[in-house]
Amino acid sequence: MTDTAPMPSPQPFTDVSDDALDWQVLLHSGNATPQDRARYQRWCLLSQAHAAAAEEAEALWQALGHTQSARTLQPGSVPRHSRRWAVGIAACLLLAIAGLTGMQRLPVWTADYHTGVGQLQTLTLADGSRVTLNSATALDVMFTGSERRIKLQAGEALFETTDDSRPFVVQTAHETVQGRAATFSVRDNGEVVLAQGELRRAEQPLAVTRDASARMAWQRGKLIFNGKPLGQVLTELERYQHGRIVLSDPRLAALQVSGVFDLNEPQALLRTLEQRYGLEVTYLPWLAVVH
Repeated sequence: MTDTAPMPSPQPFTDVSDDALDWQVLLHSGNATPQDRARYQRWCLLSQAHAAAAEEAEALWQALGHTQSARTLQPGSVPRHSRRWAVGIAACLLLAIAGLTGMQRLPVWTADYHTGVGQLQTLTLADGSRVTLNSATALDVMFTGSERRIKLQAGEALFETTDDSRPFVVQTAHETVQGRAATFSVRDNGEVVLAQGELRRAEQPLAVTRDASARMAWQRGKLIFNGKPLGQVLTELERYQHGRIVLSDPRLAALQVSGVFDLNEPQALLRTLEQRYGLEVTYLPWLAVVH
């Protein structure tokens, strides 16, 4: 950064809260200079909104890594010889996993729109609605005179609907929802997050999700975890990079993890896990083993 830069590495479609989180990532990265810290202080003084966002981001960061599980669960208690066996077993399974993954992705390549691993894409549909495709996402668009239907084949998409003259329906293998003047995301496993507007499932309205901002942070290039089990965190991270991430011991899956991570550097999350939680990561071709 130059001396006149107002914030570190600005990302598109960010707001003041996201910028405040960006600052925390930089300031705790070990690479921040005295000039960076001085620019951060100036940024905090730009407005009351900047100051409030900075205070909230600093409070969140202070809470990271201090959950009860992080204090009581000691990964080092897992025997080293068990870890070595687990690494070997995981390596033996790699070819089978890779083959299965390739077969599962065949339908994705024939979809109307799709993204690769780690890629995001925003589309404007014929009716003016916006759709943002997350990593490794595929969908088909089926608009008729009476209905606007989206079939989500894989991954996750964020929908910002307009024009309520026709129903806007999103269908997965597990779920079908209908949105009206709504902003919501849907995953191929049936998970639905509503940020605003009206969304119905089987004629029952869905309430706005309390943590929608954190759960939709991927569209702003972030992953946010607050006391999430390590197993869930690794499953989420795996969506944004090639290859598999596995745990050498299932007992580690319960370790609670908190943090704000940049999707532009997905491997930084694994490095943070090593530094903050005393874990180790063994890297093999197309495979990372956490132990």
